[in-house]
Amino acid sequence: MNWFLFALSCAFFTACCDAVSKRIMQDADEWLTGTILLSAATLIVLPLFIRLNVKPFTLELGVLLAVTVPLEILSYYLFLSAIRRGELSLTVPLLAFTPLLTVASSSLLLGERISVYGAAGILLVTGGAYLLNADLMSQTFFAPVRALFTNPGSRTMLAVACIWSVTSVLGKKGVLLYDPIPFGFVVVLGDLFFFALMTLRKAGNPRRTNQELRRLWPLFACGGLLMAAAEVTHFIAISMAPVAYMIAVKRLSLVFGVILGWMVFGESIRYRLIGAAVMVAGVFLLYH
Repeated sequence: MNWFLFALSCAFFTACCDAVSKRIMQDADEWLTGTILLSAATLIVLPLFIRLNVKPFTLELGVLLAVTVPLEILSYYLFLSAIRRGELSLTVPLLAFTPLLTVASSSLLLGERISVYGAAGILLVTGGAYLLNADLMSQTFFAPVRALFTNPGSRTMLAVACIWSVTSVLGKKGVLLYDPIPFGFVVVLGDLFFFALMTLRKAGNPRRTNQELRRLWPLFACGGLLMAAAEVTHFIAISMAPVAYMIAVKRLSLVFGVILGWMVFGESIRYRLIGAAVMVAGVFLLYH
């Protein structure tokens, strides 16, 4: 199996995990959902981590993790909040703004020139985001743009895209210092520790929490397996292909997310599927 199939599988597993997470949060909050999913994924990936020859832990790596982990905790909570509060087909595609913001920040801060492909990618991502709310064009021309900032789920997901545009750069540095799987595993452990603390803090009624866990355990198990599958296929694909190519294919999860929003939650995707596809095309150009 080549890297493309692993990357495509990663995109599919990621979208399915998002759909399961949204379903779980119809009965549970973000902290409990994140804690259980991260726990299940960690237990599944742990044997792979143990078998690796891990590099020594350095001060530079510690400083990097001290910056990265809090940002990842915040972004994962906001991500779960976004898909809980908004429709899956409307919120998930907005993650296409992550590479756009990364390219834009590199241009502004580092003076890097944006290529013709990059400029075309920016236009496609922006145009695709407009199409997500194209059904509002009958009101005013700018209504679809206004909806991106007035809809709670969309507004929150845009914040996630902003944070991920920073953590993606930090992650590249972490991979160089500690390799992909060890660095990703340590970040997930940091996320899990904080989510578990918040879950315990908010568990005012332990009996009710236990009842929720017993009732939702099939969904939690499914979500954990999907998250672990997404992580493993991500690591395999990224070890077989250039990072830019792999991430570009992984962004097909945005299209899968729109389709699952329609299939699982009955969301209207009349314009959103087209918008998501246009945004993914833009991502391919940004990573060209």
